[in-house]
Amino acid sequence: MRPLELIVEGFTSFRTRQVLDFTSLDLFAITGATGAGKTSLLDAITFALYDKVANKPNSSKELVSQGATQLKVEFRFEMRQTEYRVLRTWRNRGKTDEKKFLFDQLIDGEWERCDRSQKVEDIIGMDFETFTRVIILPQGQFDEFLKGEAGKRREILRQLAGFQIFEQMRKEASDRTSRFKAEREGLDKVLEGMQAPTHEEVEAQQLELANLESLIPELDIQAKQSQKLLEVEERLFAQIQQYQQLSLKLAQLQQDASQIQVLENQLRNAQLANSIMGTWTVLQTARKRVEQAIADLATAKKQLEISRLDLDQQQQVYEQFRTEQVATQSQIETQERNLALAESLHTHQQQSQAELERAERNLQERSQVLQKANKAVIQAKSDLQTINQNLQNLEAALKNSQYDPTKLEQLRQVAEPLTQWQILQENLTKQQQKSTQFQTEIQKFTQQLEKAQQAIAKAESDFQTTNNALKEAEASNLQALQTSHANALRTELHDGDHCPVCNHLYSLEGLPELPELELVDTSGLVKQKEVTERQLAKLLQDKAKIEASLEASQQQLQSQSQEIEDLESQLAKLQKQIDQVLKSAWQAVDILRDRQELEAQESAYLKLSSEQKEIAIAAQNAENKLKTSQENLQLAQTEFDKSSQEKVLRESQLQEISQRLLEITNGKSYESLRQSILQAKQELSDRLKTIEAKYQQARETFAKREEAATKAQENHDLAIAEQAQQESNWQHELNSINFTELEFLAAQTARSQMDTWQQQIENYQRQEQDLTTRLQMFAEAIAERETDEQAIAKLREESQQAEEGLQIASESRASIKAWLEQAHQKRQESQELEERKIALQAQEQTYHTLAQDLQSNRFQEYILDSLQQELANRASVLLQQLSEDRYILQIESGDYWVADNWNGGEKRRVRTLSGGETFAASLSMALALSEKLSMGIELGSLFLDEGFGTLDSETLESVTQILESLRQQDRLIGVITHIQSLAERLPTQIHVRKSINGSELVRI
Repeated sequence: MRPLELIVEGFTSFRTRQVLDFTSLDLFAITGATGAGKTSLLDAITFALYDKVANKPNSSKELVSQGATQLKVEFRFEMRQTEYRVLRTWRNRGKTDEKKFLFDQLIDGEWERCDRSQKVEDIIGMDFETFTRVIILPQGQFDEFLKGEAGKRREILRQLAGFQIFEQMRKEASDRTSRFKAEREGLDKVLEGMQAPTHEEVEAQQLELANLESLIPELDIQAKQSQKLLEVEERLFAQIQQYQQLSLKLAQLQQDASQIQVLENQLRNAQLANSIMGTWTVLQTARKRVEQAIADLATAKKQLEISRLDLDQQQQVYEQFRTEQVATQSQIETQERNLALAESLHTHQQQSQAELERAERNLQERSQVLQKANKAVIQAKSDLQTINQNLQNLEAALKNSQYDPTKLEQLRQVAEPLTQWQILQENLTKQQQKSTQFQTEIQKFTQQLEKAQQAIAKAESDFQTTNNALKEAEASNLQALQTSHANALRTELHDGDHCPVCNHLYSLEGLPELPELELVDTSGLVKQKEVTERQLAKLLQDKAKIEASLEASQQQLQSQSQEIEDLESQLAKLQKQIDQVLKSAWQAVDILRDRQELEAQESAYLKLSSEQKEIAIAAQNAENKLKTSQENLQLAQTEFDKSSQEKVLRESQLQEISQRLLEITNGKSYESLRQSILQAKQELSDRLKTIEAKYQQARETFAKREEAATKAQENHDLAIAEQAQQESNWQHELNSINFTELEFLAAQTARSQMDTWQQQIENYQRQEQDLTTRLQMFAEAIAERETDEQAIAKLREESQQAEEGLQIASESRASIKAWLEQAHQKRQESQELEERKIALQAQEQTYHTLAQDLQSNRFQEYILDSLQQELANRASVLLQQLSEDRYILQIESGDYWVADNWNGGEKRRVRTLSGGETFAASLSMALALSEKLSMGIELGSLFLDEGFGTLDSETLESVTQILESLRQQDRLIGVITHIQSLAERLPTQIHVRKSINGSELVRI
């Protein structure tokens, strides 16, 4: 796991947003004052990954900066070439807290949310405790471990390796032993208090249940028979009572028979009267119609007399108007004759006026034409003069032109070959550049191939050396394991014990001493072999790639050389062709420049020639235009004189016509005279229409009223005849039902009343029929049988006795069944408790034995000693790497020794080492434990807590060199230190600075 970026905000002392970028770091120091927050950076990483921090409260509320309401930690890291991002936030929302966790993975440049099944522990391969022990190394504790006594070292190693779990396991096993024992003793008391029935008691109850099962069906049959007899007797008694009640109701109903007979007579008379109601309605209508016809006839006669008087009056008015109309019409005809003559003069006057206006307009137009013709002549003379001047200028320019058509033709002949020559020349330059590039690549690939061959030879030698060392170590370990198994067996056997291997008695006498052999840690050799093998395979693969690239470059260079030769041949041919045309030395740039200049001169010359022709034509056109304008001017003057004479003639004619018109109309205008005649004729016509309309209306009114009077007389006669007919029909209807008109009127009844009488009669008849039918049914059901309340009471008592017997038997059966079920359950529970008790005894014994074994100091000592030896072996290999094969770490008689290869293998205690040497030894132990706890997981980063008080210059130099060697192992190394001299010697410092706004990160 390699960190990439850490972002904290509101976390412990980091109140504001701080960003730590690891991508450009490899070896760096984390510095700052005490309490500034150096260790909080590591806590932020574990909080982001595991939601936990070491040696601090794990509540987010306790980790948030003082006074802040939210916390945010974002951590990006890389694992197995895949980039991940975790984000944890906490926010105080009043009564509740809000926590969020996001886990993303970078795929094809885009962040995608990881599946819920993926966990940080699974991706990294370590839980929180392992991570804090593997990634964060307390170097100071290992320094104390190496220099301490054996008991002190064992306690430190137990803490560093997390072996406190054995004590926790012992306590847990002891607690479980106590719990299982308490539960077993509780079961004993439960079994003592549980009184399960005996087998004989169960059999007796089962026999009693069988007897009841056979008796209950018989009792049930008896109870049902008694109940059936009781129901039959009770039904008979009820029928007798109902028969008596119905007889009483029928007698009471028959007392109302006379009243019902009266209602039937009234209903019959009303129905007869209702049957001739239609004829009566028609008669009433005929009588009303006669009355109305008499009134209408009197009204029509009165209106007819009024219309006759009005008609006579309108006729007198009409005849008087006709007399006046004749005199008025004669006067209008005289005025119309004068108007006709005036109309003719008025027409001539209008024509003369129009002709005068036309003559004036014509004179004005001729004047304008004359002016335009004058201007056109002047403009034509000016244009002709300008064109002649331009023509002279163009002729001078053409005469002075330097245009050379022969030379331009030569340059055009060489244009195409020259273009091809330029293209080929550019291609030749590019191909020569590519050839030079291929030659450079061939030199580079040749050098790379030589280096690869040297590296392969060295890798093969390293692989062979590592392989031989691994085989020797495995053979040595096999022998040591055999010896270790024998030693372990001897420690467990005492005199007189049976050997589990040979099954003979074990005796110490004559037993040879076994050599003490130490196991060689082969994990480093295995890893080293795998690394060298992978390196060799990679080198061979790289060599093959280089050889392929070299061969490809050589082939491309050969092809490029051939192409250059072809291009040079084509260039020579084109150059010869151009020389034959130009017959002199040339440069492509000069040819292109000369051609452009000549083409520009040619274009200018042709343009001047074209303009000369156009201007010559324009000069001829201008002369023609001047001649035409002069002719138009002479014609316009003639037309202007004619228009002036015509205007004078039209004015004289108009004055003569106007004078005659005034004489005829007495000073009035023609239009006013015409309007007065039209008005007189209209007034005469309107008055005639009004009088004729009134006269016609009076005639139409008289005709309508005369027709209405005739029709009223006819209606009167018809109404009288229809009344006589209906009176005859009515009398016939009365005779048919034997009624007079007064009796008919008395018998008339409303439909609602008739319906009420009908309902009363039908109800009486229905009740009488119902009671009679029911009495007959009950009489048939009762027949000759009799009963009373005493007989029913006796049968009811017998039925109750049968039911009580059945109920007692059923309750006894249910009670016995419940007892048997409870007995079966108790016996089953008792058996289950016995089985649970046996299982608890076994578990109690197992955990008691485990607690006793874990309490043994020899067990933990054996585990710790084995781990210490394994760590020492691995730390020795690491120390050799850190000290350039100078020091070897060993354990002898419980103490740590260091062998100095630079001094002939001289041994000395770790306590005698200098500060730098002690740092190297303790760091080797820390790295060994980290590798052991990581279980083979690749460690991309380490954080060291150096733990020094002070460092002299020599120790400082040694520590710096050791850290530089770790830097070369492709790891991110962070050193938490308060020693400024050490931090200054490292490439980068991340300084944690206190401020009023919280801690800040400063990169130095």
